[in-house]
Amino acid sequence: IPAYLDSQYSISDFATGVCFASAGTGYDNATSNVLNVIPLWKELEYYKDYQNKLRAYVGERKANEIFSEALYLMSLGTNDFLENYYTFPTRRSQFTVRQYEDFLVGLARNFITKLYHLGGRKISLTGVPPMGCLPLERTTNIMGQHDCIQEYNKVAVEFNGKLEGLVSELKRELPELRMLFTRSVYDNVYQIIRSPAAYGKKLHSAFTSEVWFVIK
Repeated sequence: IPAYLDSQYSISDFATGVCFASAGTGYDNATSNVLNVIPLWKELEYYKDYQNKLRAYVGERKANEIFSEALYLMSLGTNDFLENYYTFPTRRSQFTVRQYEDFLVGLARNFITKLYHLGGRKISLTGVPPMGCLPLERTTNIMGQHDCIQEYNKVAVEFNGKLEGLVSELKRELPELRMLFTRSVYDNVYQIIRSPAAYGKKLHSAFTSEVWFVIK
C-alpha cells in the first residue's frame, strides 16, 4: 500500500489503496511529539486532501463510491502507553492509567466518527498487543529477569475491552457503519512470544507502529 506522502506515487496509485500512518504516533497528539511524527489529526487532514484529489481524478460519484466501499484499517494505541504515558510524567500527572485508557477511547471515538462523516463505512480496528512482552520492555525489565511486564499486559487487555465496547456503541449510533474489532492480535502475539517453538520461531519480535490505511 503506497504512503500518501511518498512523492514517487500519484493519485492514480492511491485510487486503489493508500496509507496515512506515521510510525510512532498514537491517538493522543502528545504521543506524536515524542518522536516528532505526524499526529492523527494531521493524518485526517491528509485524508481530506486525498478525497479532493480523488474526486478530481475519477469524478464526484465514483469517488464517493470508493470512500463508502473502501476498507479502512486502523491499528494504534501502543505508543500512547509505552512511548508517552509510561515514559514521560505529563500524562501520568493528569490521569490514572484507567482514566488515560478512557481518554484514548474518547479520542478514538472522535476520530472514527469524523472518518464516518467523511464517507467511511467499513472500518477494521485492531487492539493493542501484549505491550509488556515487547522486546524493549522485556530487555529493560531487569528486576523481573527480563520477563513480560504483566502490569502493561493487564492495561492492554483492559484497553482492548474498552475499544471493543466502543465499536459496539458506534455500530448502534452510526447508520450503515460496518465495523469490526480485532482482539485476537493480543492472544496471537502472546502465544507466539510464550511458545515460539510451536510456531517455528526462534526469535521474539513485535512492533508498536501505528497503522492506518484505506484499501479499495
